[in-house]
Amino acid sequence: MGSSHAVSGAAGWLGGCALLAAAGAPVGPPVVVVGTVVAAGAALLPDCDHPSSCVAYTFGPVSRFLCRRIGRACAVLHARTRTPLDVRDLDGHRTLTHTVLWALVTGLIAAAAGWLGGLVAAAVVTFATAGLAVRALWPKRKRGTLGATLGGAVVAAALITFGPADGWWWLGLPVAFGCLAHIAGDALTNTGVPALFPLNLGGRRWRRLRAPRGLRFGTGGRAEHLVRWLMVAGAIGAGWLLAA
Repeated sequence: MGSSHAVSGAAGWLGGCALLAAAGAPVGPPVVVVGTVVAAGAALLPDCDHPSSCVAYTFGPVSRFLCRRIGRACAVLHARTRTPLDVRDLDGHRTLTHTVLWALVTGLIAAAAGWLGGLVAAAVVTFATAGLAVRALWPKRKRGTLGATLGGAVVAAALITFGPADGWWWLGLPVAFGCLAHIAGDALTNTGVPALFPLNLGGRRWRRLRAPRGLRFGTGGRAEHLVRWLMVAGAIGAGWLLAA
């Protein structure tokens, strides 16, 4: 679902910018352009708990190492906090990083980095998220660590060259939005996500939330492809409205 998640982040951010413009509160080009890139890449971040995810293979051994460690840490946290009614988890996937709490904290960290670190911190965030987006959206034969790294470097270099020196606190918004878009997308699948951890719901701290049965679909199926193309159409429409 990597490409679907990236499209959902980008389309959602563009759609939000278009709505603000229609309401008479347009945002500047940096917020639209950089925010779209960041939201697209951040929509991959919740899968940093899986060693075989798109995130894990984006930056080679470094990202694979981090994803393995994050997955193990999530598995330990799940084991120590689950209730007797929670299903046992072995690999940590779709646990902590697939919660609203994690998305908000990640967004706050990005916002603090942009506020305190200015353009340098913004360049680091855009490098990482642009690399993730490139890895997810390019055809398979081009999905290499080199391509993702170069894509992220180009975007970061452009930001350093043309971006303002400060005022980057808002980067936390597309980061959090992208993560939430990922969580919402996974809630449409048959597996669901424990989005409201650590709230105890019916005796379960890791209760998985799912869309109504008729709206769920399996990953990689026709329904997912249809939803992705609908989001692409929505992103094009939002971009057209912003450019008009």
